[in-house]
Amino acid sequence: MDEDLHALGEDLITTAARVVRWVPKENGFGISLAAARLLARLHDAGPTRISDLALAEKCSQPTITNHVKRLEAAHLVDRTADPRDARAWMIKLTKKGYQQLSLMRASIGTSLEPYLATMSKRDIKALREGVEAMRRLMAIEREKQAS
Repeated sequence: MDEDLHALGEDLITTAARVVRWVPKENGFGISLAAARLLARLHDAGPTRISDLALAEKCSQPTITNHVKRLEAAHLVDRTADPRDARAWMIKLTKKGYQQLSLMRASIGTSLEPYLATMSKRDIKALREGVEAMRRLMAIEREKQAS
């Protein structure tokens, strides 16, 4: 493997993780960052089986089931039988789940705004281009999963 690409991969993940740690803890949302990731995944992918959520989140099915139970109790997701297999459950965002996710994303934007405001126009442009490049990178991952 190309050492530069390997180092870039490490830098992308570690830097993104550090920025995520800036998310305000006292935001009043009452859900963990892992649960917020599940809401975002459901928003992006639509109704999804618990087993597929576990695979996508790289964690155990019991862990996802516990998160889903908490999100259900908060009325942020609904669980319905999978029409292809009645033994399996499909998890989908509720209207309240969509609203919660939107509020969380707005809170993140608000918390980062003061930092971004101190940056040069050149750096802001580079960050926007970086975000677009990361979206293209994620599209490659989605295509790989679909095939």
